[in-house]
Amino acid sequence: MTNTIDESTRSNIPRRFPTILADPPWDIHQKGGRGAERHYPLMTLERIKAMPVADMAEDDAHLWLWVTNATLRDGYDVAESWGFTVRSPLTWIKFRLGLGVYLRNATEHLLFATRGKAPVQFRAQPTWITAPVQDHSHKPEEQYPLIERLSPGPYLELFARRRPPSNSPWFVWGNQIDADVSLSGYPVPSDRGRDERAT
Repeated sequence: MTNTIDESTRSNIPRRFPTILADPPWDIHQKGGRGAERHYPLMTLERIKAMPVADMAEDDAHLWLWVTNATLRDGYDVAESWGFTVRSPLTWIKFRLGLGVYLRNATEHLLFATRGKAPVQFRAQPTWITAPVQDHSHKPEEQYPLIERLSPGPYLELFARRRPPSNSPWFVWGNQIDADVSLSGYPVPSDRGRDERAT
């Protein structure tokens, strides 16, 4: 799967999207030698909430937001700040013990949220999925066909680290990939190349 899109596709990138997937680099309980901090820069809750995601979403739209057990409550606040209402969590069951102060984490959650009139396209999805654990913070590839089954495209993935393995129209933003879009106040390295192409 290539990490870039061709220029003809790039010139037709939507300004707003009916479906957005986000996996923020939460800074809550992620610092220290075994936390996410050693893998990528983290963001504060307030910085995540201030992202202009509402401006990038259609009036009738879906949001899929990854949270950990420690950030589950914060995820609801973030969704609300972005103009969405959480409808249900979808739990990823890992079948492998992770870290934990009180209970050992073996799950993460993908919050499904909506705004406006945005029904799902498939009404038989349970509130859980099982999928193998891969490298750190690598979410299951099964998320893409699942989202495509329930939500309309084109799709935007925020904090992407690789292009989705899909033939559907996915666009990406993040500091570890050649981003297709830019977010005001949230520069990423590939913005420089986009500015150069525009001149």
